[in-house]
Amino acid sequence: MTLGQKLKELRQEKSLTQKDLADKLHVSFQTVSKWENGENEPDISTLRELAKLFECSVDYLINEDEIEHEKESEPNKEEGVTKTIIVHQKELHVCERCNKDIPEDELVMEDVLVRHGGRGHSAEYRKAYYHKDCLEETQKERAETKRKAKIAYASKAKKLSFFWGIFGGSVALIATMIGLLVGAKTLHPAISVLLSIVAGYGIFSMVYCIISGSYIGEVFVWCAGLSIKFPGLIFSWDLDGFAWLIAMKVLFAVLGFLIGVFALMFAIAFSAALGMISFPFVLIHNENNGYEDSLI
Repeated sequence: MTLGQKLKELRQEKSLTQKDLADKLHVSFQTVSKWENGENEPDISTLRELAKLFECSVDYLINEDEIEHEKESEPNKEEGVTKTIIVHQKELHVCERCNKDIPEDELVMEDVLVRHGGRGHSAEYRKAYYHKDCLEETQKERAETKRKAKIAYASKAKKLSFFWGIFGGSVALIATMIGLLVGAKTLHPAISVLLSIVAGYGIFSMVYCIISGSYIGEVFVWCAGLSIKFPGLIFSWDLDGFAWLIAMKVLFAVLGFLIGVFALMFAIAFSAALGMISFPFVLIHNENNGYEDSLI
């Protein structure tokens, strides 16, 4: 039985595919296939790993017939020589890109992520083998793919930032204009229109800057989170005391709601004012950096 036949038989006994065995030895499945078909042979270090994996001796693997080997290993009295079994010391790996054997002077390797490390698990990597030229071409293709993905992301981020900014600004402009024209009759219509435009621009710039990941988002969250901590209540354990407690709880709830509304309105007004000033600088930053900081 040849080495390739033994490897195939032992592999099948372990219920392993060629890819399973290749992964354990950090080689390609094409390499294992060549071993089993007799087109190539593993080096001595790999033979030791195979013997350990299949729980057999290296001699069993490399000798087609162990009994005959023992006889052939004895000196030939007539010729005074012994039979030498030659094992290939250099294994030809297969290129991941072109699927061709790689000469030793052209062999390059890289670690390829097989599985991301989850909770309690470490990431798994495997060795990938390339010709030098093939690896360079592969790296160029990866860089080009990354560049195109970055351009696509920038385009999407830009569209969404302007869309939601314009939408919010338009709503603010219309609502402010209606409120000023209907409720504030003492103001001149031109002033009402001007204030509406300012409000619309403020909301537009605020929304754009927040989606772009600028500091205004943090300012808005901080302002909107402002609140007052109400004191504890002391009451008597009787009907009047419970009635007073309930009334105070309702009052505190109403005050808390009004303070929350005020804080939200203050956050919008303050962030909009900052947005009007910061919008040109945020826009220039986004255009120069491809919207890398956007929150989408």
